[in-house]
Amino acid sequence: MSDICTSEPAGAIRAIDKHSVHQICSGQVVLTLATAVKELLENSIDAGATNIDVKLKECGAEQVEVSDNGKGVEEANFEGLTLKHHTSKLKDFSDLIHVETFGFRGEALSSLCALSDLSVITCHKSNQVGTKLVFDQKGHLVQKSPHPRQQGTTVTLQQLF
Repeated sequence: MSDICTSEPAGAIRAIDKHSVHQICSGQVVLTLATAVKELLENSIDAGATNIDVKLKECGAEQVEVSDNGKGVEEANFEGLTLKHHTSKLKDFSDLIHVETFGFRGEALSSLCALSDLSVITCHKSNQVGTKLVFDQKGHLVQKSPHPRQQGTTVTLQQLF
């Protein structure tokens, strides 16, 4: 018999820490490599892209990259780009009847941040130079730097899952 005392009885019900909850829930949004690519393709289509390029390294295990010639992301939207439940498509539930895009829940990029190392290179149609954005696993912008890029967006996922 052990002399070790614990503050909680075995099998006690307790809250899961927020980071773990985010990772668990993200696994319900992005279940497979195919789901991850589908979400990124739908973002490109929603951005008005007419050309979309998908590249996989080591069959996607090492890297997934989706590039498009869509409208790009405006600088004012950089901070909220990958935050959970942040979207440009609606403000409240009643807006759902007007949504005509694939993405509107603000979950895909947030989930991909939790499951991979995510970076974005984007150039909005109103800019001459692109910007590289690096996000942490919680979807917070941790690095921003100028980067050559024509109009559009490239999302890169490293070490997905």
